[in-house]
Amino acid sequence: MPNNKDSTPFDAGYKLLFSNPKIVQDLLEGFVKPEWVDEIDFQTLEPFKASFSTDDLRERHDDSIWRVKLGPDWLYLYLLIEFQSSDDYFMACRIMTYMGLLYQDIIRHEPLKKGQKLPPVLPVVLYSGSGNWTGPANIANLVHRPHPALTQFVPDLSYCLVEERDIPEQFSEVHPGNVLGHVIGLGFSQSTDEMHHRVRRLRALLSAPDSGPLQRSVAIWLNRLLRVRFRNEAIPELHNLNEVDAMLSEKLTDWTEQWKQQGLEAGRKEGLEQGLQQGLEEGRQREAAFLLKLLEKRFGPLTDTHHQRIQAAPTEQLEAWGERILDAETVEEVFCK
Repeated sequence: MPNNKDSTPFDAGYKLLFSNPKIVQDLLEGFVKPEWVDEIDFQTLEPFKASFSTDDLRERHDDSIWRVKLGPDWLYLYLLIEFQSSDDYFMACRIMTYMGLLYQDIIRHEPLKKGQKLPPVLPVVLYSGSGNWTGPANIANLVHRPHPALTQFVPDLSYCLVEERDIPEQFSEVHPGNVLGHVIGLGFSQSTDEMHHRVRRLRALLSAPDSGPLQRSVAIWLNRLLRVRFRNEAIPELHNLNEVDAMLSEKLTDWTEQWKQQGLEAGRKEGLEQGLQQGLEEGRQREAAFLLKLLEKRFGPLTDTHHQRIQAAPTEQLEAWGERILDAETVEEVFCK
């Protein structure tokens, strides 16, 4: 989120992407996939400018509200894009608040008459963090029920969660026309070759004359991504995918070597950490074996329980038991003090 310390410079690029109806359509068709998606008339998809505002919502530049015809009726889409590195456990409560404010705005400005029903709202949370999302998707699971009779007063409202990290790597191959799938794939690219390949796929996909605005939005988003990915590089402002493609071609060799070097450094660090842990464990096992030998020499054969306790004990505990051997009258005094 832009008002969150974990936000990144390409958050604004995401907002720009979701100002395009093609991206919203791709989200619904490719990732939300409601069973009634075929009944949506995407030709009627239009942004909805809500006038409600709260202290929280004034800072929420990453929300997008659309409406589209589902049969003869309007369906409202409330899209929230979360850039946090960890999930918002109480998201369902926020969703309920935002939907209530949206409904109040619709009542004031439609205006609805007595007896008319409010339109349905589909809240979608697009989560781009690396950790698992743990927050309940329904507000009912956040509310305590001290008595069964109170159940009827517990709100029942869910949101649809789309976690980018769970999207299959092959998604873009299975859905080549889904622009959002390629964009998300770019964010998870593991090499400059893969990134370059995805950019060229997007160039071909967005080559039609009427795709200019969306191509610019994708290029701006990708420009922000590159600045985050390569913080030490001077990334120029890129306005279309041709410029992105040319820049990637020029930088491909340098960045490939940079990523390789980063991988080697990470591997060395991981190897040192693993070696340290392995050495500590081997030392603990030797100390456990020595303690067993001393105990059996002093008190005779030990029980299976004693063996299990010693094998599972940390080094500090083994040392404490070892110090008690000379003063203890029985083996139980070694373990019980």
